[in-house]
Amino acid sequence: MKNPDKIIQSRFLFPILFLIFVLVFQFEGKAQRIGNYIQIGRQDLKEGNFIKALEDFNHAVYMQPTSYEAYFLRGITKYSLGDYVGAEYDFTMSIEFDPYYSESYHYRAIVRSQQYDFGGALEDYGLANERDPKNTYILINRARTYLFLKEFQKAVEDCNEAAGLKFSEEDLYIIRGMARSGLKEFEEALKDFNTAVEKAPHKPNGYLQRGNTLMELEQPDSALVDFNHAIHLDSLDTQAFMSRAMALIELQDTTGAFKDLNRVLKMSPYNSFAYYNRAILKIGTGDTEGAISDLDKVLALNTENIAVYLFRGQLKASIGNQKGAIADYDKAIEIYPEFADAFYERSQVKKQLGDFKGAEDDYKTAFGINEFNFNNDSLNLEQTMYLKKLLAFSGEFYDKDASDRKIQNQFVDIELKPVFNSVLFASDLSQIKMYDTYDKKGYSAPVINLTEYEAELDEGIVEKEIGLLDQLIAEKPDDADNYYRKGLLLAQIRDYSSALKYFDEAIRLDPEYVMAWFCRANTQYKLSELINSNNDMEYVFDASRNISISAQAVDSVSMAKEYNRIIGDYNKVVSLDPGFHFVYFNRGYVKSLTGDYWGAINDFSKAISLKKDFAEAYYNKGLLLLFMKLNSTGCTNLSMAGEM
Repeated sequence: MKNPDKIIQSRFLFPILFLIFVLVFQFEGKAQRIGNYIQIGRQDLKEGNFIKALEDFNHAVYMQPTSYEAYFLRGITKYSLGDYVGAEYDFTMSIEFDPYYSESYHYRAIVRSQQYDFGGALEDYGLANERDPKNTYILINRARTYLFLKEFQKAVEDCNEAAGLKFSEEDLYIIRGMARSGLKEFEEALKDFNTAVEKAPHKPNGYLQRGNTLMELEQPDSALVDFNHAIHLDSLDTQAFMSRAMALIELQDTTGAFKDLNRVLKMSPYNSFAYYNRAILKIGTGDTEGAISDLDKVLALNTENIAVYLFRGQLKASIGNQKGAIADYDKAIEIYPEFADAFYERSQVKKQLGDFKGAEDDYKTAFGINEFNFNNDSLNLEQTMYLKKLLAFSGEFYDKDASDRKIQNQFVDIELKPVFNSVLFASDLSQIKMYDTYDKKGYSAPVINLTEYEAELDEGIVEKEIGLLDQLIAEKPDDADNYYRKGLLLAQIRDYSSALKYFDEAIRLDPEYVMAWFCRANTQYKLSELINSNNDMEYVFDASRNISISAQAVDSVSMAKEYNRIIGDYNKVVSLDPGFHFVYFNRGYVKSLTGDYWGAINDFSKAISLKKDFAEAYYNKGLLLLFMKLNSTGCTNLSMAGEM
């Protein structure tokens, strides 16, 4: 007789072995998929396809939430898109899962410095340096942070240490030259810039920084030669035009300076530093009103720049606008309550208005702040960091070729997820999404099938179904449902013009037929898309001008009318069924084509509020937010899309 224990063991052995095999196979398959996402994401990142890379790394993080590599690479991607908050979070998570990887600290330091968290940045540079003391890029990037903080000697020391480790790229000489210039060691600075020019004669930055130092030495003629050469090497270098404008001002060539500043603003319309300098130039020509107008633009771009509020307040006071001046001083003090100059200037204006008590109080406050600052040797790092942020200009020029600057193309090719269409038949059910219409008015079926993909149909099935529908229409000419179904079928085989006629008839017979309105809008969009493709249209979002541009001329008035007609049909659907989340998605998509980006974002948000796991809506909303330069929120929405 067989041993019963062995029988029991043998009975359980096979299922256990099978379970182990399945688990191992699943684990290996999952690990392979994670590896594929990371590998593909790396390639997309390398090619600058940041949106696609973000999708890849979102999948990798979702599948393996403890992967330091997936978090690190997603952090690099977010940083490249300008989402410094999201990038910092990912680098922090990378550190949590591998506290010994130096690059996570290195890049977290970079994004912290971008957010003016210099204390945290310097701490991270130190931790990165401890883990990889021979990494010269850590030293060079820390030198950049020291340079920004005007700790010039420390910047020089880091550059010297990097040089001792055989780092010899021109960046080292440019950073050290700028630091030495800050230390007033101009001859040594010029030597460094000369070396940078020798190492990279075809790059403009060496000439540019050498020109800036020559300006410090009050040699605008020599500086002008360098600025001209920098512009010759890169005719789109706004920093070079800005610097040349400063040289031309010194040489009393006001006309040339205005031309260069206007050129900067044409190439970079959000450059508040250029507006600020043009305002100064206008003051020199007696155009105080024009200067105030330019300062208005500066403050629209940099709402917390206390120095500009002070400056504009002084100009307003000079032309007799005392109330406007006080409003500017009030704002500066609200932002930075220890701004002694603002208290002093406000005291002078209050005195002019006869408010002697208020003037005396402000004067005493200004005196008290100055006395306190005089008795304290220096600002601490936190105060310095805060003031740097308050005094920053958008578009302000620093180290132009810095490797720690964000990488973001001026022209962003935005490929939104397309509209959803209702379908009668589908060959791939995995691409179908369903909308429950049970007990809803205006629908002829309890469930609606929709897809964002083109559904390929068998010609035999199509012919048979059309024949059947023709027979039903002949038998029941007043049944809107048959017209709707035939229109839907014709739309699926891309006979859009004929489909529209059947949707029109369905709506005529039943004005509250929700899907007839919805599908007519979709079909009209598809038809306009087809016409545009025949004209070889190519749309690209131009982030610098906030518009859509096309490769060929187009009748924009006609297109606008077409899109408005489509949106009108979607509006009707919303009025009939305000809970239909797909209509908000489609309407948002079409609104984006008209340039109504905020309207589109609002529609995608509404779709998400109705359907919490609507990945496509998160994706499109994220892309548009990135386009609108709301990088952190945009990346968050893209991450949400990737997790669904």
